[in-house]
Amino acid sequence: MIAPIILHSLFVESFTKVKEHTTGVSHADSVRTLLPGTNCMHWILGHIVVARCNFLMLFNTPSIWDWPTCELFIPGSSPTTESADHISFITLLADLERTQDQLLNTIAQTTEVDLGVMKNEQAIGEHLATYAAHESYHAGQLEILRQVLMS
Repeated sequence: MIAPIILHSLFVESFTKVKEHTTGVSHADSVRTLLPGTNCMHWILGHIVVARCNFLMLFNTPSIWDWPTCELFIPGSSPTTESADHISFITLLADLERTQDQLLNTIAQTTEVDLGVMKNEQAIGEHLATYAAHESYHAGQLEILRQVLMS
C-alpha cells in the first residue's frame, strides 16, 4: 500500500510542475490549441482541478466547483469554447491553489488504514496513486504546450 508521505511528495511535485509550466501564461495563450480539437492549457488545467475535486470527495471534502463547472473540463467536453468563456485562466490557477491546500491538509490527516478503505472496488490509496500519475501526465502536456506557445 502507498504511504501518505509518498502521496504528499507526488502531489507536491506535480503541483510544482503545473505551476512552473503555467506561470506567465495569458488567458489568450491558455486557450490556443496546436491542432483543431486538441486540448489547450486552459482545458488541461481545469481538468486537473476537476480530478482533484473528484478524489477529494473520496474523503468527503466538498468540491470547490458545482457540477456545471466540472462538466466543462471532463473528457468529451469542448476544449476551448465552453470553458474559456465560463472561467478565466487566472481563476483556474487560483482554484488549483485551493485544491492543493485541501489536498495536502487531507493527506496530512490520512493514515495508511484510511488509504486501504475500499471505494468503488479499489482502495483509496490506489485511486490517489492513479490520480497522481494522471496529473503528472497532464503536467507533461502543459510543458510541451508552453514550449510551443511561448516560442
